[in-house]
Amino acid sequence: MEILRGHGEILGDDRNIVRKWPDGFRVHGTWSHGELPDASPSDAPLRALFFIEQADINEVTPITDRQEKLGKILSHIIKALVTKDWWDKVLTLGGQIAEEVPAYRLKFDKSGKVIDVIKPFYEN
Repeated sequence: MEILRGHGEILGDDRNIVRKWPDGFRVHGTWSHGELPDASPSDAPLRALFFIEQADINEVTPITDRQEKLGKILSHIIKALVTKDWWDKVLTLGGQIAEEVPAYRLKFDKSGKVIDVIKPFYEN
């Protein structure tokens, strides 16, 4: 997350909230930050999901299989106080996100050059 400082507003580096609004999905910052104390009450349109992997290269690869996307989405959900109704809503929302939001594997090294790879996604 440190690499992204200065390239846009950081909503949070650990936990964020995704909600579906009439105009589409939006990601919201929360008070729950990770290693960096960056947190924002702002929100932004959710245009893509990046599942990060530390590697020796900087590369973005699309995830086109809907089941794989759904599995990755569901594996990143915080499961506190789970009830059947809550889980049903999460499964529905996860399915909608997997269907409507592009997802990518983002491999990155510690050089900071990953910015060049993701720049096309946030400059538009």
